[in-house]
Amino acid sequence: MSYNVVKDYNKGWVWKSLKKVIAIILAGIAAGCLIAAGVLIAEEVRQNKESEEIWEELRPSSVIEGTEASKSPGSVDEHEKEASTESAQTQPGSTDSTSDTSQAANENQASDSSSEQGSGAFESEPAIDVNLVPNPYADSFIKNEDMAGWLSVPGTNIDYPIMWTPRDENYYLYRDFNGKDNKDGCLILDTDSSLDPLTTNLIIHGHNMKSGAMFGNLTDYANKTYCENHKQVILHTESGKHTYEVIAVFRSQVYKKTDQVFKFYKFFQADTEAEFNDFYDNIKKLSLYDTGVTAQFGDNFITLSTCVYHVTNGRFVVVAKEVENENCYLPLE
Repeated sequence: MSYNVVKDYNKGWVWKSLKKVIAIILAGIAAGCLIAAGVLIAEEVRQNKESEEIWEELRPSSVIEGTEASKSPGSVDEHEKEASTESAQTQPGSTDSTSDTSQAANENQASDSSSEQGSGAFESEPAIDVNLVPNPYADSFIKNEDMAGWLSVPGTNIDYPIMWTPRDENYYLYRDFNGKDNKDGCLILDTDSSLDPLTTNLIIHGHNMKSGAMFGNLTDYANKTYCENHKQVILHTESGKHTYEVIAVFRSQVYKKTDQVFKFYKFFQADTEAEFNDFYDNIKKLSLYDTGVTAQFGDNFITLSTCVYHVTNGRFVVVAKEVENENCYLPLE
């Protein structure tokens, strides 16, 4: 066998061996990628399940309105009232000694109360409004003082607590309600927004999750019909329930500080009509469609914002106007 033949043979053998080694390495890399992807998917599924369990635990088991829990302290069911009235009635001509005794006791009590007030010996306790009802999210407020409120959009998956941490606005960006690491994070009330005193505009940020969690389905509002079917936004605070209606839907972005453009994320308070009009006119101009809802100076808003990718640092924004404000909840215990 000539030298050249041996040389060519050796080259072929080396090349084949090299290809085998490369194939093994690539197969190992592919297997590693598949394993890593599997681990990531499993972790994502675990976190999603864990998050949903947390939210389900926090959500009230039943809607307060329309249930027994919605009765005001001291209120009486109509059937109970009717039965009580019937049992209290006596035969014509008879004397109701219980009623007389009760009336006398009440008169004496009123006399004592009047005397006490006149002497200043006792201070009366603040009266509790009998129309107040228990806050359905009271336990959650008590459990975590960072919770500013609870946001829900009827008919959608948006039904989450809102966290507010002025000391670190991004604290719950990748943490769950309990402060544990979670890619979904929480809905976050912008640091410059305030519930007490209430600012003109409350801005709430949330991740655009592929799973649909948080504000993952907020972009559905790009469809006008969807908006018409889900126009209400509900905010529960410690003291009451705020109801909003969608007034504008648009795409925007986070601009450079030097850009002289309308920045929706910079509007929190309108102390003058000019400040209000600047915000109102711009959101109406940007809106993808006319929602049929209008506003005037003095109205309050809630703005929901999530990331989208039509441009760098894109945002999808839903603005709603407050249409009802009920201070209807009992103080937290």
